Amino acid sequence: MSQASTVYTLLRRAILDCEFEPGSPLVVSSLKARFGFGWTPLREALPRLETEQLVRFEANKGYRVAPVSLAGLKDLQTARAALETTLLERSIERGADDWEAGIVAAHHLLAQSPAPPAGLIVPESLIWEGRHRAFHTALLSAADAPWLEHLSLQTADQLHRHHRFMLYGPDVEEKLNGPSGKALRATFDRSLGLSHHTALMEATIDRDLPLARDLLQDHIGFSMAVYEGLGPR
Repeated sequence: MSQASTVYTLLRRAILDCEFEPGSPLVVSSLKARFGFGWTPLREALPRLETEQLVRFEANKGYRVAPVSLAGLKDLQTARAALETTLLERSIERGADDWEAGIVAAHHLLAQSPAPPAGLIVPESLIWEGRHRAFHTALLSAADAPWLEHLSLQTADQLHRHHRFMLYGPDVEEKLNGPSGKALRATFDRSLGLSHHTALMEATIDRDLPLARDLLQDHIGFSMAVYEGLGPR
């Protein structure tokens, strides 16, 4: 792998995980010190990230991490609903035994990981994040629709960044302890809890397309309700 590709991969992961706060400047000297590479590979990596709308370039100011907003999140959730519903429908129509086995295995691993608490990143949260995404990927994996899958992965990456910032932002604990905190925690637990994922798995494997579609839409709706309560305006 070239240095530019390595820098791109490392910087992209750091941005997606909100190690660089949305809207913050990407100072070349700091990036060089952090990643141990010179300006040339950074100069090649940053425009790639700009095309993915993860960074923005401003004349006379340089590069900044792309901002997040509730409006942007709503747009991404709409895209997610459209893409994942279509991919789920195709997977239910086309999936074979190995597809079902993959869903069951992914659900089993998810069940072994407690859902993360809002407002606090702990090592267990990272395990859950990976297994949660693997479960949803397994549900959609039999669609045989490469372009839709590519767009879905891009949307999932952007949503991950929005989710990280909104669920673990500096004022989240204050909001959770505020007047609407109890309702927010209940919605959060419902969105990330295992029971809803179990129902979605069972409906999918049973090839109950209307129920599976409704459960997926509900899942996306639960998430949106949480972020509307926790996220920036």
